[in-house]
Amino acid sequence: MQEELKTERLSLRPLCRDDAERLADLANNWNVARMLSRMPYPYSLDMAHDWICKQEAMRAEGEEFVYAIANGDGFIGTCGVQAHADGTHEIGYWIGEPYWNRGYASEAARAALAEAVARFGTETLISGHFWENHASGRVLTKLGFRYTGEDQRWCLARQEKVRCLTMRLARMEA
Repeated sequence: MQEELKTERLSLRPLCRDDAERLADLANNWNVARMLSRMPYPYSLDMAHDWICKQEAMRAEGEEFVYAIANGDGFIGTCGVQAHADGTHEIGYWIGEPYWNRGYASEAARAALAEAVARFGTETLISGHFWENHASGRVLTKLGFRYTGEDQRWCLARQEKVRCLTMRLARMEA
């Protein structure tokens, strides 16, 4: 995956140490964390530092390609692609609550998805969202993902399994 992606309003780049404080501030929000499988809550600055430190090695191993999403205010969230053992690649993202409802998730995910399609092809790209996260469902369907079923996924913040609607990329939107 490319090191940096640009959109009309956003820059997507590898995470750096300078992102840790802002990441911790935006991630330490129940409304964000409860909609994500792997984000703990509460979320501390130490957690942010630890997670950022792991990203370079995960990118080098081809396990995960995470981008910091930045606008004129700086860091506002992350978007990335995670490789699974079955050969699929899952796209995921989150935006800090002060930046919701501005189209940033769609814009960032579209850029990361285009890069993932170029690298991995459309046949391996999957995603999903917790059943009550309708905004994420709208983002993914706009990008060409279609529902394939549902399963139960562990939510670290909630400390319970949550109903997840699973999706697969059907086509690239023109």
